[in-house]
Amino acid sequence: MKASAFFLLALTGLATPALAGPTVRIAQGAVSGTSREGVTSFRSIPYAVPPVGPLRWKAPVAPRRWRGVRKADAYGPVCIQSPVDWAGHDLDWTSEDCLTLSVWTPKLAASAHLPVMVWFHGGGYTAGSGSQYDATPLARHGAVIVTVNYRLGALGFLAHPALTAESPLHSSGNYGLLDQIAALKWVRANIAQFGGNARNVTIFGQSAGGGSAMLLTVSPLARGLFQKAIFESGAGLSLPNARQGEGPRLADAEKAGLALAETLHAPTLAAMRALPPATFLGKDVMGISDGPIIDGKVVPADITSAYRARRDAGVPVLLGWNSNESARFVSGVTRATYLANIKSFGDLAPDFLRLYPAGSDAEAAVNAVDLASDTSFSWRGWSLAEARLTKAAPATFVYQFDNPPPAPDGSRTKGAVHSDELRYVWGDKAKAGPWPAADAALEDVIQRYWVNFARTGDPNGPGLVRWAPYRTGRTALWFRDSAATAGPVLRADKLRALDRALRQPAR
Repeated sequence: MKASAFFLLALTGLATPALAGPTVRIAQGAVSGTSREGVTSFRSIPYAVPPVGPLRWKAPVAPRRWRGVRKADAYGPVCIQSPVDWAGHDLDWTSEDCLTLSVWTPKLAASAHLPVMVWFHGGGYTAGSGSQYDATPLARHGAVIVTVNYRLGALGFLAHPALTAESPLHSSGNYGLLDQIAALKWVRANIAQFGGNARNVTIFGQSAGGGSAMLLTVSPLARGLFQKAIFESGAGLSLPNARQGEGPRLADAEKAGLALAETLHAPTLAAMRALPPATFLGKDVMGISDGPIIDGKVVPADITSAYRARRDAGVPVLLGWNSNESARFVSGVTRATYLANIKSFGDLAPDFLRLYPAGSDAEAAVNAVDLASDTSFSWRGWSLAEARLTKAAPATFVYQFDNPPPAPDGSRTKGAVHSDELRYVWGDKAKAGPWPAADAALEDVIQRYWVNFARTGDPNGPGLVRWAPYRTGRTALWFRDSAATAGPVLRADKLRALDRALRQPAR
């Protein structure tokens, strides 16, 4: 279907004539899906009206009803983004008419009451799509899986004083997070028709998706919409510290939005909304990234600060990160380039250089990856786990992933880099060459842990290595050498020292 046809379909609220295939009636109308390997899927169901024209940079609006049966056996367009070649899926069909979700269920009966897992994709808040993920293998373990598209880049996270003024929330930016909250409301209203339990929902995601899940656990607007959370290599806000603040805030984001509007010669919101969506590709609104901000409403505070103050959702959490995360992004480092780049940390640079020294090119190459990994991914997850070490907090389960999947030629990297765990969580083996039996077994183990956690808040179950709740630095579960074993948190001593550096007052 051409994008223009899809757009017309969404705007008019019409659906296709009744078609063969499993059919479910939801609040907006009937949808028909397809079945494969014991799992029924429904793809690209609208959870909001297209955020186009006057709805650009507004909170999502509930979807309209349609007549007849809407065909849901293929993906629609993904949210506006630049073409990427890392997704393993064609992301060239982009549109602002992208606020859809997809559902996979192993038991299509309202009486099933299966646990529900709602996935937010990664991609740095500027790329990616729920349609990158086939949830059939994960759903077969006994859960209803939902994947979500949400607005990205400047179209998803632009702040501007005029947008703040017109908003009922008196804030702007964070539209991508509001999309995710709208998707969760759709799940609460409709998921029982797909066999899911609307009162047993786990949010989960990886990278920016893991960060999104983190942010939703501190958002008062998402309270009650989920009961558990999984953060895979979560990256939510820029690194906080006592001297530089706790991530980008609304006032600074509004200034950046004004500057962008001036650059685009668009003096009014009407002029901004009239611009083609491609105009906003690659526009770095915050000077850091096109992503979430602390606006006081959707995101009231920095994630770690909220957890330390017990102002989070108070749900069971499973979280972790990979052993060599930033090796995907950092390469060719010398001592000279390392010393030059570490200055970007400002007055924290001397502290970081003591923790991650660069006495030689070889040492700099290793520590550059470790520093980037810890500041971008590891510290955030570790700090949340540490913040929950009180008797009143629900259990936290921490993993460390160190099982790089095989390349098509059978080789493996040294250490697991960013996103490596996804092939095991999703069973994505068909896209990247042969899948040894040991890796297939680990895939099954990880999926069982994830679904067990979604079902009960505890990942443990028959035939699995016991996964103990987190205790300071000592009780992570390692996925390594195609097996699960208990072990300590990677570089826990450096993470603790890094945390002390972040908290120290200005000198």
